[in-house]
Amino acid sequence: MKLELNTEQLELLEFILSEFEYEDDKERTLIEQIEAQIYNVREEDLLRVARILKAQAKQPTPQWD
Repeated sequence: MKLELNTEQLELLEFILSEFEYEDDKERTLIEQIEAQIYNVREEDLLRVARILKAQAKQPTPQWD
C-alpha cells in the first residue's frame, strides 16, 4: 500500500503519533514502525534536494556582456 501526503499532512501525522498513548507493546511497535518510515521519507527528501542543489551548482552560469 502506498500513501501520498504533502508536507503539512506529514507534519500533522507526526504530531498525532507523538501524542498517541499506546496501551500495549503491539501498538508501540506499530507506532515505532510508522515513525521510522516517516523518518526515512524525510531523509530521502533531504537527500533528493541535496542532489538537486549539487547538480545546479555544477551548471555554468551564463555571463552577460
